[in-house]
Amino acid sequence: MNVSSDEHAIESLKHAERAWHDAEYDSFAEHAFPDTIEHFAERYVNGQISRFCDGGWSRWGDARREALESVGDVRGLRVLDYGCGFGHLGMYLSLHGAHVWGFDLSQCAVETANKAAERYGLSAQFSPMDAAALTYPDEFFDLVIGFGVLHHVIKYPQADAHLFRVLKPGGRAVFHETLWDNPLINFVRRFTSVHSDAGDAPLTEREIHKFCRSFQSVQLEKRHLLYMLKRLAKLPSSEWNAQLTPRPFWRAVSALDLQILRFRALRRYCGEVLVYLQK
Repeated sequence: MNVSSDEHAIESLKHAERAWHDAEYDSFAEHAFPDTIEHFAERYVNGQISRFCDGGWSRWGDARREALESVGDVRGLRVLDYGCGFGHLGMYLSLHGAHVWGFDLSQCAVETANKAAERYGLSAQFSPMDAAALTYPDEFFDLVIGFGVLHHVIKYPQADAHLFRVLKPGGRAVFHETLWDNPLINFVRRFTSVHSDAGDAPLTEREIHKFCRSFQSVQLEKRHLLYMLKRLAKLPSSEWNAQLTPRPFWRAVSALDLQILRFRALRRYCGEVLVYLQK
């Protein structure tokens, strides 16, 4: 296959991914944000960064909470919400004093995000952009952070180079992702993953290291083995007035996981990973 046909295949892939996500975001746009910024903050905590075993509304809240805790104080930092979608993560960081930019392949998503940021009076701006052709200046950001986005962009040439380019020397990037190194977990994914046009690519440890090879420091913190069965658990209600209700069973599974994963050889089979990069 020659270069031109390679480029055509990549553009076709991006077109399909953009169309899928535009349709998906459009279907949720009306209810993506509550009326007040206080309700937004409460919803983000409950829906994105509360541990699932503690009653969180997301199966991925445990690791994402850990990722944000590792970031620490963001006041005054230039932060890029990488693959922002509706911009929830970026707006939450803006609430905590960060100067936030964000991008996503979906025009629909960023339009909804900008309207919400303006309504809330937040210092956050979002743009439709391709991860493989970022237009931000060189060495612009102190921090890049993304949840569930590397498995979309890792397949596109130059996405890695642009990520590296826009970070300041010494700047950090933090990502939360699901891993594809465990064949049993991959079998379960057959029943829980979205349509292939969503652009999901199998993300392995090897592929992450390849994507991040330019960085001075690459640290992978693997999480969750048995606890990955939470993918099959019923999600809780996400009503505004719903209280977080702890799940004793999943707390026990999480605690057992911590004991099992003291054996480092088993960590290669974990289903999630926190990726910490430094330029």
